[in-house]
Amino acid sequence: MLIIFLEAMGVLLLIATAATLLARFLPAGKRVLFCSVVYTLLFTPSWAPATIVVVPIPFGLMLGVGAVTGAPNEILDLLLVFWWWHIPAFFITGFVSRKVAKQLVGSSSVKEGYT
Repeated sequence: MLIIFLEAMGVLLLIATAATLLARFLPAGKRVLFCSVVYTLLFTPSWAPATIVVVPIPFGLMLGVGAVTGAPNEILDLLLVFWWWHIPAFFITGFVSRKVAKQLVGSSSVKEGYT
């Protein structure tokens, strides 16, 4: 189970890296927003049922499974079941991902001057 989780995290990191590289081609004003949305959707902690327990997984893994199996309605059901978790998780992850995106793809041409 741990190996599958680590492989899934590797795939999510590859997707995030590709999004970061693609963001370089966007206009400067859209780069941080694009990366923030992608990072938030990929890395927000979530809960998913496994046989008789509920396990923590990244939301991006749920999106991937939903896309592969063709069952996006189940993702919405899980969001509604654990709404008390997802509301603060998305806000906090969005805040952190915006800070990370500013560091990675923010406008590097604006530098503070020495005054």
